Amino acid sequence: MDAGRDMKLLISTYACAPDHGSEQAVGWNWTTAAHRLGHEVWAMASTAHRSAIEAACRKDKDLAGINWIFPEIPAWSLRPGIEPIWERTYNLLWQCAALRHARALERQIPLDAIHHLTWGGVRAPTFLGSLRAPLIVGPIGGGETSPMALRDGLTARSRTIERIRDLSNASITVNPITRVGLAQAKVIFVKTPDTQRILTAAMQRKSRTFLELTLQRSQLGSPRGPRRGPPRLLYAGRLLYWKGVHIAVRALAQLLPQMPEARLTIVGKGPEGERLKAEAVGMNLGDRIEFIPWLPQQHLFALYGNHDLFVFPSLHDSSGNVVLEALSHGLPVMCLDLGGPRQIVTSQSGIVVGTSGRDANGVAAAIADEINALFADPARVAALSSGALARAAEFVVSDRIAAFYRAAEEAIGLAAHPASPRAALSYAP
Repeated sequence: MDAGRDMKLLISTYACAPDHGSEQAVGWNWTTAAHRLGHEVWAMASTAHRSAIEAACRKDKDLAGINWIFPEIPAWSLRPGIEPIWERTYNLLWQCAALRHARALERQIPLDAIHHLTWGGVRAPTFLGSLRAPLIVGPIGGGETSPMALRDGLTARSRTIERIRDLSNASITVNPITRVGLAQAKVIFVKTPDTQRILTAAMQRKSRTFLELTLQRSQLGSPRGPRRGPPRLLYAGRLLYWKGVHIAVRALAQLLPQMPEARLTIVGKGPEGERLKAEAVGMNLGDRIEFIPWLPQQHLFALYGNHDLFVFPSLHDSSGNVVLEALSHGLPVMCLDLGGPRQIVTSQSGIVVGTSGRDANGVAAAIADEINALFADPARVAALSSGALARAAEFVVSDRIAAFYRAAEEAIGLAAHPASPRAALSYAP
């Protein structure tokens, strides 16, 4: 796929590492994909994963052309592969060090653009907008929040955390540490409309919605045939209050009178684990729910294959890596109309359950009704499985990142101009 003009591109990717998940995966996958698409890439990353990055680049000769820069903070050394304690403070200081390196680089190389990639959160600062080259920020998330009506299913402590989060979101654009990068950016990519809404009007006018999720084409599974047996539901992820797993437990309790053979598998661990198990016992669901604290990746992939529906009732995920992973295995997804999952799941690949005017029990009842209706129609289950694979195919890394940089080039005014000639310049910090 045509990626647009080739840019001299500086990517700020504090979190970046091969063979990792979450933010580190975004940093690595996007940086290497930008290079493979033909952009001339300089990448600034944390020293925590320097050895892993350099080893991966030695192993894959196609990555030899990436110019890696590892800003360091004096008197705060990191051990290889280990994130620093007080990481938010470290990241703030690292951003200052990254600015110094970027200034030195810009004196030697005519950069076309600077891209602040990770951390990809609206609360994560960048100071690179003070440089000459236009700044691309994102995709960023974090502006998502749980509806007030759904907080009735949370503990008092969790409700307090949500109120603090609300206040934090309300102050994003007046906080000088976070405001400066957003104000100076030429274009801001947000993961969801929720994050877009907490920006100022001026910031919203230069924002675009774009999910950061990607996968390799080799990760796409094969269409699955009809599966016999009782409906098997699956949740995988951390057991945190805002993941909404308590709603999935309540939904199963409301589903069983209509579908007594239904079963739910919960894979993951976290601070909500014991509470969820206690709720399951209290609802007489002990033999209907299987709790699995951890599985090797390949074993989790096998679970995708022998379950019928992935249930992910998260209250405010910015994206949802596990949602895309389930779809890539042909497993339809049921989610709420909140945050990133509702941006991923389509009517052809799963079911999005409405939350407006409903409390936790009301949403659980709606989930149960949707599941009951779905499995009454085996042809629809099979169609959603095929649709899940088709939707996942829209997130192939090369296509997605090519589309992102085309949009970015258009936004910063580069798309209409011919590519600048490559210069054989080197950078010395």
